[in-house]
Amino acid sequence: MIDIQILETVTFRLNEGVSDADFMTAARGLDGYLDRCVGLCTRTLSCNNTGLWREDYVWANEAAAKAADAGFMAAPEAQAFMALVSRESVKMSHAKVALHRSVTEMVA
Repeated sequence: MIDIQILETVTFRLNEGVSDADFMTAARGLDGYLDRCVGLCTRTLSCNNTGLWREDYVWANEAAAKAADAGFMAAPEAQAFMALVSRESVKMSHAKVALHRSVTEMVA
């Protein structure tokens, strides 16, 4: 059996009064937990003009995604991150990656 990469997408809004700067500090702090997760390939964090944040993770396989999810809330870094997030706004999904292309050259 061939492992298939998994795309985990999480959307959320910040709690009232949380600044982007404070949130980004917590978001960068989450790297401590993610560095301990086996199978993380990429992480991307973005925010649209309505304040909806989107975090995309590509995991090496389904087992890696499930293991990371299972330990997330127990991690101190995740608790600091989630303290700034409106929990009722959180939506998460997983999908098998069907196509991935990465461009390494910068185009001017």
